[in-house]
Amino acid sequence: MNSDQDKPRLPARRFPSDAQIRPETDAKASIGFLPKTGTIGADERIPIARAEDYDPMAIELALNPPASTSADKLRLLVLAIVATLLVIVFFPFYRFFKPAPRDLGPMSIGGPIMEEAASAANVRNKPWLAVLIRIDRLYFREGKLTEAIKVAESALGKIPQKDWELWQKVYYRYWELLSGADRIHVLKTSTRAYLSVFPEDPFANYYFARAFLAAVDSIRTYPPETKKAYRMEAETVAQQIDRAGVALDAQRQHPLTKKDKKVALTDLYRKLRLEQAKLYVLIWKLGGYEEDQHPDVVYRDRALDICESQDLVDMREAKALRVAIYTDILDRWHWIEGRQIVQNHKHKRKDLQKKLESLTQELEKIKKL
Repeated sequence: MNSDQDKPRLPARRFPSDAQIRPETDAKASIGFLPKTGTIGADERIPIARAEDYDPMAIELALNPPASTSADKLRLLVLAIVATLLVIVFFPFYRFFKPAPRDLGPMSIGGPIMEEAASAANVRNKPWLAVLIRIDRLYFREGKLTEAIKVAESALGKIPQKDWELWQKVYYRYWELLSGADRIHVLKTSTRAYLSVFPEDPFANYYFARAFLAAVDSIRTYPPETKKAYRMEAETVAQQIDRAGVALDAQRQHPLTKKDKKVALTDLYRKLRLEQAKLYVLIWKLGGYEEDQHPDVVYRDRALDICESQDLVDMREAKALRVAIYTDILDRWHWIEGRQIVQNHKHKRKDLQKKLESLTQELEKIKKL
């Protein structure tokens, strides 16, 4: 036997130099290597895209994408501005995010003026200030409403007409106290006299309108002559308030008016316009709650326009007045009537009913707070 066959076989030792080396391209291809995109030129890409049935226009756009010019950017900016304006006009903020209705409250010159706030020199130079301090002390500190009114009446009764404007704040506090004491006829007489000299004074117009409305509201039956007289006076007072409102608006729009002054003037303007709206409703009421094409309907619609204006739309008193107007309209809406004209638009009964229900729910929520 061959001696080599009897020897145990050992595995052959391999050295790195013995391994077979494959070409570089074959190795890379075996692990899925793809050539870089940039290696395919435009001339090569076009036939490939056509072979894949791409649209010629898509191929053209891919190779030569359109660059946005300055004109294109300007056009987009204009479109964005127009779209924003349309959203603001047709979808105002308050329509979806309604603020909680606020109370206007009565017109006032503010809180009490105490002795500590006035220097001796001011009191000497402004005799009306000493009277106002005494009135405020009696009313705000001691709670003596009747005595405060008597002090005001005693002092104002001695003032000549030429000095009425100097004692303006005392008059304002006096009317505020008369309104609080429900002395309607005295308030009406005093404000009427003041308006004869200063017809555009906002406080005098406001408190005269309140006194007039309260006096008319206390009357249950209206003879034809009385109804006509009240209607004429209501129209006069509404026109007077309109002039006073225009003057107030001009003051708050003036560029030199300070911010805190604008806030105070806006508050006066709102309160004045609300009383004007109430006067328009009274005129409509004295006319017999007419509808549709009747001339008196314009007063009802003016009242609604004021209550729905930006200055008053979120005020509780304005919402309550709208509720009263809608209720009066619906109470007189006969079942055979299809539509009625309200604020120059034809409305179905269910449209006004929805508005009334919405406003009533808002007012109910306020009561629960």
